[in-house]
Amino acid sequence: MLKNKFLLGLIVVVILGVIGTTFFGEETTVSDEDYVAQINQERKDKDNFFRNSEQSPFKGKTDFKGLTYFSPNPAYKIVAKVVPYHSTAQDKRVAVPMTDGSTETYEKYGFAEFTLAGESEAAELNVYRLLIYKHDKGLSILFRDATAPQETYGGGRYLDFKTDDVKSGKLTIDFNNAYNPYCAYNHTFSCPLPPKENTLPVRVEAGEKVFKEME
Repeated sequence: MLKNKFLLGLIVVVILGVIGTTFFGEETTVSDEDYVAQINQERKDKDNFFRNSEQSPFKGKTDFKGLTYFSPNPAYKIVAKVVPYHSTAQDKRVAVPMTDGSTETYEKYGFAEFTLAGESEAAELNVYRLLIYKHDKGLSILFRDATAPQETYGGGRYLDFKTDDVKSGKLTIDFNNAYNPYCAYNHTFSCPLPPKENTLPVRVEAGEKVFKEME
């Protein structure tokens, strides 16, 4: 069984190029209109990649119609505080369960703490916390939220980062970039499952939706 090794986010970065400066490197200031247009273009390019690349999980399929998403929403691009995971080097390493019953070893890097603007009318918003894994490709957050499994993939969605995206204890997280692992489209792939503590009790109406054409 093929392993999902957090390749998708990295492949898309290589294809699009512009993400390297906009989302994974130095921040640039763009209008909401330009931001939405850029997200939509990235999604079109990703569909083209899945439709034509030899590395696509849809390789050999002729009826791929494209992925589905929530509409881009700049409110879901937030800055999180990164709380380092304080423990011994051995305790930081964790065997993460995979969808095929095997495990992969990753490192607990820390926790991203953040609020979601507009998710409550309360004067004080809830603070949410997601565990960040470190692996040989960089950093990743594997999470589920209250949209799963009806609207988003029940196995969880991913967000990928480079280690140097953490700056002065802060990390910009754009949930509009949340994507499904390859096993959401093709059961010959095995993918890591989110830790239990990474199940958000609220709806995150951003990023990729469940793939309806999965066989």
